[in-house]
Amino acid sequence: MDPTVPPRDFPDWRTGQFDRPEDAAHTFGYFLIKHCRDEALATVAADASPEARSAVEKAVDTALHNVCDLLEGYWPLESGAAHRVSLVLGVQVRDSQNQIIETQDISPAQLDLPIGYWIWARERTFRSGRPA
Repeated sequence: MDPTVPPRDFPDWRTGQFDRPEDAAHTFGYFLIKHCRDEALATVAADASPEARSAVEKAVDTALHNVCDLLEGYWPLESGAAHRVSLVLGVQVRDSQNQIIETQDISPAQLDLPIGYWIWARERTFRSGRPA
């Protein structure tokens, strides 16, 4: 296993108090890439110029990075003059019978969700052969 890429497979998650939620957050980042970034980038026309592809990739990355910022509480979200809201995200691990065996709250938390996003974005970019 590449030590620069965090584990996303549950059996490989680290056991430390802060490591475990971080690995859950990295798993979230992986699936954000797989199901959102990859799908969005797949809509770029095959004959699009490299510049157009790069612009789309940058726009998608900016949007998803900001989703992570919202989830981690980077910006205060006001809900009227006297109230704020926070967005809550958790990762649940289920067994083969679909029973929850572990839940890790990853937002709001002391995690930097965009770091997990960018680790996987970089990994996907390297694998696809496109420059980082």
